[in-house]
Amino acid sequence: MAIKIVISSFEQAAGIGSAKSYTSLALKTISRQFRCLKEAIAGQIKAANKSLGEEDSVSGVGRLEGSRLKFVDHHLRQQRALQQLGMIQHPSNNAWRPQ
Repeated sequence: MAIKIVISSFEQAAGIGSAKSYTSLALKTISRQFRCLKEAIAGQIKAANKSLGEEDSVSGVGRLEGSRLKFVDHHLRQQRALQQLGMIQHPSNNAWRPQ
């Protein structure tokens, strides 16, 4: 929607149809930037999976099936929920103190 406003304003100043080549260039640039961003994110996910030893468990970008990452996330969520319920004391509460 914002690009339509820019096109309209540009064409009011420069004439009808004059924005076509500029918008085409802008859309190509935006598309390239998003592709680079997607590739960077995919690379980071791949590196994280490799560091966890899960290179083979990735089926599509960002989709992990039965991975340690899911297990750790689930475990941390479960631990946090139990802490909120007061069933697990926070580690700093159990600090050893001399008597």
